[in-house]
Amino acid sequence: MDKDLIMQQEATNDGQTIHLYYDDMVGMYVAYGLSAYYADMVTDPIISFSEAIGRPAALLGKQQVLYLRQGLTKVEHVQKTYYQFRMRQKVGVAGYKRWEEKIKK
Repeated sequence: MDKDLIMQQEATNDGQTIHLYYDDMVGMYVAYGLSAYYADMVTDPIISFSEAIGRPAALLGKQQVLYLRQGLTKVEHVQKTYYQFRMRQKVGVAGYKRWEEKIKK
């Protein structure tokens, strides 16, 4: 996973996009920052805080990714590397900071 790419995509997240990156070491997809926040709204991922990225992280297994594939619009998919999903409505960032602080504790 490219840390700079992740940081750029989350900094420019439009309030409606979930970016998922495949992590070979754990065999799961990971969402960071706003993408993790939005993923947590629509599925039940494992939530943690990534010290390397400096943002919350959501780990999604096959069932959660399947749920996203069935319920959201898939924009981009690179086999075993990356997914991008669009939520039907813009969520925004209103509750993100409060959610992030809860994750850091």
